[in-house]
Amino acid sequence: MGLREPQVRSERGFIIIHIDALAFDYLVKAIQLGYMPFVRRLLEMGDYELALWDCGLPSATPSFQAGLLYGDNFDVCGFRWYEKDRNFTVEGKNPQAMHVIQERLARGNVPLLEGGAAYFSMLDGGASTALFTLGAMSSSNFLQSLRSVTWALVFLLNPMRFLRIFALSLWEYARWWAKRLFRSFFSSPLPWTTKPFLNITVNILFREMQTYACLMDIYRGLSAIYVNYFGYDEVAHQTGPSAAEALRVLKGIDSQIRRIFKMCSREPFNHYDIFIMSDHGLTPSVPFREAFGQSLGDFIRGLVERGESLREISGPERGQYKGPWRKLLKAFRTLSPWFSEEMPTLEEEIIVSCSGPLAHVYFNAWRERLSLSQLSKLYPNLLKGLIEHPGVGLVALKEGEEIHLLSSRGSAVFKGGEIQGDLSFLTPYGEPEEVAKEIVRLASFPHAGDVIVIGAMKGKSTIVTFEDQKATHGGPGGAQTRAFIIYPAYIPLKMGPKTRSPDFYRFFLSYYRPELNRKSLGVRVDSEAIASGVSYQSDTPLSG
Repeated sequence: MGLREPQVRSERGFIIIHIDALAFDYLVKAIQLGYMPFVRRLLEMGDYELALWDCGLPSATPSFQAGLLYGDNFDVCGFRWYEKDRNFTVEGKNPQAMHVIQERLARGNVPLLEGGAAYFSMLDGGASTALFTLGAMSSSNFLQSLRSVTWALVFLLNPMRFLRIFALSLWEYARWWAKRLFRSFFSSPLPWTTKPFLNITVNILFREMQTYACLMDIYRGLSAIYVNYFGYDEVAHQTGPSAAEALRVLKGIDSQIRRIFKMCSREPFNHYDIFIMSDHGLTPSVPFREAFGQSLGDFIRGLVERGESLREISGPERGQYKGPWRKLLKAFRTLSPWFSEEMPTLEEEIIVSCSGPLAHVYFNAWRERLSLSQLSKLYPNLLKGLIEHPGVGLVALKEGEEIHLLSSRGSAVFKGGEIQGDLSFLTPYGEPEEVAKEIVRLASFPHAGDVIVIGAMKGKSTIVTFEDQKATHGGPGGAQTRAFIIYPAYIPLKMGPKTRSPDFYRFFLSYYRPELNRKSLGVRVDSEAIASGVSYQSDTPLSG
């Protein structure tokens, strides 16, 4: 179809349907295998376009949402990182941490969802309605946390909705038992994420709640709605991105998308443009611990040889939470700051913060960021040991204004925007120059680790991860940076190789929310910026 604008552009609203961690490659596979029939029809009819875009580094949800909802993801270092100057751990599932990050982002940027709604997100984007959104559920915002729980109870009090969820849950539970009986003839147990507690909670209860909330907001006429379906990410981490269990989750999400489109096809609710997109993808992975018999933190502890205490921050191991009550506690820890992990103490001198195949290593005895030369003197075996380890693909460090990329296959130095060295050692991760630029940008963040460690690629599509996962994201390599967007064909949206999530923010702000665009610190956002495929220009430190 030719490019044309909506009939009443200024009065149209938008809905962003976010499918967490679904790579472009696995979306195409799911469509081909029949798991997403409604999305397939959308694309075959020609009214919607599918495009690939590269999310850059870190390939993690906090970075994506910071860019999309606030226009700036500078110094968002991954899913987990540590801020030495504040003795503060940031984790994407910690409400208190997400609240701090979004408050920091909002000081210098206009939130995209101001006056709108956000559901099951990490950051709320300034939404006036934010249910089960972690950034709005901090201990300083008790009423918002209580509101989410109260809304869930009211939702379940409706007899028809309760019966629907009960029937779906009963079917899921019966299906799991049937599969368990079948697999009892084999030695390999089911991954814990395919057990009914997680699936019923995330892929039935939460999924139904957010779809219902989205439909109510369409009825209310809110101009900006953001809904995040994260069930695929939860299951695919533990089963693999193309496993049957993960693809079944996509089939359920496809049915929810159909319900939203059906509502928006009716008068007077047909004034919405709907966008379906992912934040990043997933790459099949081999856990570092499984391959080498110890975690990355344990390996680093052996290299420093000085007896420093060490803390490793990563996700739970498969099978760590056993029994329904421990799983229930884990779910509450995800949703409430009162169940969150305790922060590191100053006595813990080495902190290894893992986000999939990306790890930030901090030496907490020094408040400033340690340089390459300082680390070489303090820990003479550290860098050599990391670089030579078969599970480590490369490390990145700073030396003054220089950023050094080191690996067993080669090295490079970046200074003043110029590259010194052969970048061919980055080829396993993608196009060498683009990968190098992303790593250099990440290493330039004020709260990046003293040492940044990236897992080694094993073949063309598998990477070593520092968490216990069968599929991972956070760094470069494979499908983890290959996100997608499905958008109305009449929207002049053209992705370039440097398009990132802040570019989408600028587009949505100017195309749909001109009233917010004028508030943006007196700086007008160019609505054609993303259409021309220009790179984002948000590499400036956040306030605070």
